[in-house]
Amino acid sequence: MWSWAGTLGARVPRAAAVAPRSHTLRLAHTWQAHHRLPRPHPPAPERLKPLSPTYYTAKPSFMDTLHMIDQLTREVKRELEKACVLAPNAPPPAASGKPMTWMSRDRLGSRLGLTLRASQHRSVTSRLSLLHRYKKVAADAFLGTSSFAAGASTHQRDLVHQIMEVLDSYADMRSTDDSASSFVHTGTPSRGLIDERGVAYARGRRKVSHARVWLVRAQPSRLGEMLINNAPLHQYFSRTAHREIVTWPLRLSGMLGMYNIFAIVRGGGASGQAGALAHGVANALVAALGTAEGENATNIQLHVQHLLAQDGVLIRDPRMVERKKPGLAKARKAYTWVKR
Repeated sequence: MWSWAGTLGARVPRAAAVAPRSHTLRLAHTWQAHHRLPRPHPPAPERLKPLSPTYYTAKPSFMDTLHMIDQLTREVKRELEKACVLAPNAPPPAASGKPMTWMSRDRLGSRLGLTLRASQHRSVTSRLSLLHRYKKVAADAFLGTSSFAAGASTHQRDLVHQIMEVLDSYADMRSTDDSASSFVHTGTPSRGLIDERGVAYARGRRKVSHARVWLVRAQPSRLGEMLINNAPLHQYFSRTAHREIVTWPLRLSGMLGMYNIFAIVRGGGASGQAGALAHGVANALVAALGTAEGENATNIQLHVQHLLAQDGVLIRDPRMVERKKPGLAKARKAYTWVKR
């Protein structure tokens, strides 16, 4: 296309005549758009960062405690390996001496400011026990009179002192005197304990049931009774099979009716509770016979312990309920297969 433009009437292309105007409009629009842009805001103030990486977990204080104990354990293990006291990747030192008693779950929970479950309390105490085993080796190597202690560095000595302070802060000082006065001999509740009054105590477990059992010698002129959750045996267990399971350790050892038995059982069903009671009764019976007086008391205790051990009632039955599988009706039961 051609157009007449200019004063001399020269023919120029229409594109050339319109181009300056479109260029001017484009510059005008660009200038207006540039001045219409919002001005940048000043930078926002920096956010406060949490003091611990575990801030976003459910229980930060609990996770910080586990992390602190694990870090001390790794550090003391590394220092013992560098000093050639322990071999690289060696298993933890064996426990020796009297076991350390740690603060209860309630006291530890109040210290951390939260409510702890039993499994969480065990997680802390098991780590503390492992650190205590490394502390004994590190104290002998870095603070003792051995050849390793002469060449120990300041960091190694400070590390041992730090571990001692941590362990002392979590130790239960109140239980040291009580445990020495209340029990005649050392042991574990699952294996049976005897208090100063001569009462045998043991714990029993089966599936998800747990029982606490106390045995007291009955008078010679009367038969021993059994109370379970403050109810007689025949009232608590209606089935004969369950009653026979509970009294089986006494019948096997020939001690039926010679002891008064008091038990508290929780969790699970009737079968699991009966097995837990049998486990607790067997261990409490062995502990009670261990303190009996007489000429053949030791032989009787060893004979009964051998009988119960051969039967397997002294050890907890490890069998548990099999879990349900995805796609199945129960643990092994499958749905009816339909072709179409």
